[in-house]
Amino acid sequence: MVFSELIASLWTQLLVLLRPMLKWILRKVTGKCQLLRITYEEQPGSKQTKRIEKSLRESKSSALKELSRGDRVDVDEAVKNVIHQKDIVVDIHTKFEETLRRCLTYISGFNNLEALVEGHRKVKYSTANPEHEAKLLKLWELYKPGTKLQSRQCAQWGELGFQGNDPATDFRGMGMLGLDQLLYFAEKYGDEALNALSKSSHPKHGFSFAIVGINITELQYTLMTKRKLRTHFYNLHNPRPSMDAYHEVYCYLMSEFTKFWFKEKPKDIMEFSRIREKFRRHIISLLKDPKTTLKTDFQQQ
Repeated sequence: MVFSELIASLWTQLLVLLRPMLKWILRKVTGKCQLLRITYEEQPGSKQTKRIEKSLRESKSSALKELSRGDRVDVDEAVKNVIHQKDIVVDIHTKFEETLRRCLTYISGFNNLEALVEGHRKVKYSTANPEHEAKLLKLWELYKPGTKLQSRQCAQWGELGFQGNDPATDFRGMGMLGLDQLLYFAEKYGDEALNALSKSSHPKHGFSFAIVGINITELQYTLMTKRKLRTHFYNLHNPRPSMDAYHEVYCYLMSEFTKFWFKEKPKDIMEFSRIREKFRRHIISLLKDPKTTLKTDFQQQ
């Protein structure tokens, strides 16, 4: 295992060293820079956008590198600069400008969404904030319709799968993002959310719904920060996704994890870590397909 890792590491380093030479050779042979070649080789979609992004990220130009990282890129200005810097003749390569503009819009849109998600996660739940408290009570009303909550802090919260009498303590890791995602699921897809909650009460294979929900928030957040979710977002029609688009992925993950959990038939809740990791690998495997979008039947309605 150590030997294979050493070989892989050496091969990667060799490719890094040879990359500039290979780019130079290909440019001389084809008469096209790497960005231009990609626009000819790939169809619109996540694969094309990822290749454009990778080319920009690995560029020697700091200005081009920044285009792969920026979340507030002036796309029109950036396209003009790339065309000038790379000496692209747009009258000959007629699709280049449109393709680069689309890819840069998706890249910037994803980076902006990542910044929004991070900002949302950093907002800590505060019992002194009336808006936070109102959202928590609304969560109860949506998931337990017709059932009166005895008091703000009580054992009833256990019926939703919280660990103690005060759910506020369970939101520490993911902040308001964890609460807002549970809320979004119930507000947008009430039947599906209530179905998942009902299944979580299974006498043999049940799980703590709210705690699992917050855990799925963390799983999605990690997939986002590791940029695994680019496949999904680069395939959407809207290149500038909002937080709602991010929450839609959460709804998909919650629904699919519930199915996955029962398919595994766990002996008890102690198997959660194993099943969660297996589910994580399953999602990453799906995202390796460049055509993947994380949507399921109830989201198509």
